[in-house]
Amino acid sequence: MFFNSKQLKIFKGVKERTWYQQDRLRRPFEKQWSNSLKNYFKQYASGIKEAYRNGSQIMLDMELRKQADTLRLIFKVQYTIIGNAFRDYALGTLFLKAFDDDFDKALSEFIDENTATWVTEIDETTRKRMARVISNSYNDGLSTEETGVALRNMILGMGAYRANLISRTESHRVASFANEQVAVNMNISNTNKEWVAIQDARTRLTHSIAAGQTVPLEANFVVGGDRLKYPGDPKGSPAETINCRCAVIYRTPDFQ
Repeated sequence: MFFNSKQLKIFKGVKERTWYQQDRLRRPFEKQWSNSLKNYFKQYASGIKEAYRNGSQIMLDMELRKQADTLRLIFKVQYTIIGNAFRDYALGTLFLKAFDDDFDKALSEFIDENTATWVTEIDETTRKRMARVISNSYNDGLSTEETGVALRNMILGMGAYRANLISRTESHRVASFANEQVAVNMNISNTNKEWVAIQDARTRLTHSIAAGQTVPLEANFVVGGDRLKYPGDPKGSPAETINCRCAVIYRTPDFQ
């Protein structure tokens, strides 16, 4: 991940190898996260069905709050595991093992902010879709049991898609954050960073165009009109961050 000018000239294909190394490291975590979310949505669907069958809005609200707490824990655990793994990966490219507390503090802030964003978004989206299902079921004359089944099926359908999208996007996001944070904390003078994109059919046009863009470490990349500190930067728009697979290499001319 960290290379000086001489290394970049000597080692051909270093950018592509860096991308593949990070992708191989990230994929098992993505799968683990996806499986956790799929199991979560199954339990969520069953819980909502049973709560609705009980016919109590209080029970339904309690179930929604319980599921939000469970989701919050899943995000925090997965973010922590992946963030620390990529911290170790980045430090390994510098042949270092120890690190200060700045990384842990920054990762904790990242986790809290992004977990809150996702949990709120999923909770609000689910509540809106539930209200729509209940309204449609009432208009169609469905029984409480039938409406409960409809709610369960809605959550299962939503979960199957979201589990893959979230795990892919967020495992990549926190990995990119960890790499960037290590680079920032190392405080190596004159460090630049370069956007790396694999030129295949899955890479969006704006990211293909951004490939090779090099900026100072403290600056932003300009990608499709967004200003991004790193691939998957949560300050970017969904159009430029969802399902992103890009990477960054850090150019350190003073580092030997």
